[in-house]
Amino acid sequence: MTREQIEQEYRKLMQEQIEEREKIIRQAKEAGTLKPGLDSNRELFKDASDKFKKRIQELKDSLDE
Repeated sequence: MTREQIEQEYRKLMQEQIEEREKIIRQAKEAGTLKPGLDSNRELFKDASDKFKKRIQELKDSLDE
């Protein structure tokens, strides 16, 4: 992949990550499991965050240099 393709894919992944986080927050609010505070809900986002990090690493690895 070229750097431009990677940047486009990165932007796409960022948007997906934002949407996934919003979905998790919405579901947690509806279920009554959302806790006050910034770090209190970290476990809710762990799977989504790990998946995002893996996909970003794959993008970095695919850079044609």
